[in-house]
Amino acid sequence: MAYIYLKDIHNLVRWLVLLTCIWALFRVWAGLLKRTEWTKKDRIAGLVFSSVLNVQFLLGLIVLFAGPVHTYYSNMAATMKDPVARFFAVEHPFMMLLAVIAAQAGFSMSKRAGTDRAKFLKAAICYTISTVLILAAIPWPWMKAGRPLFPGFLG
Repeated sequence: MAYIYLKDIHNLVRWLVLLTCIWALFRVWAGLLKRTEWTKKDRIAGLVFSSVLNVQFLLGLIVLFAGPVHTYYSNMAATMKDPVARFFAVEHPFMMLLAVIAAQAGFSMSKRAGTDRAKFLKAAICYTISTVLILAAIPWPWMKAGRPLFPGFLG
């Protein structure tokens, strides 16, 4: 029962990740294209995005190992032949780990960059890569491994 609630919370937090992602992307791409100064708001947008994504990843690991998905690892040959099992056991966690790394790298590199332009450029590239990975790894309802857009307790 706890697994279902954790999975639903993980599903719901997806929207918070996407909202903070859009906010961070908007800030860094607007700053890059308009050649503005890097501000505290730009840094905070990246911090919030990478932090929410880190929390979501930790929630995902708990869901992965607290629920039935971890049983896929006992027979990887069968898991790799089943597209749904492969998605949840391998593709989804791996792409999300790469997304977390990209977002965190963008935040860290932007803090250390010497110029405002370099800060925006590094953050824009890394946040965009992270976004593409996130969008590719979400189990959208139209996918074979799809999940509902909103958790079961909402509808």
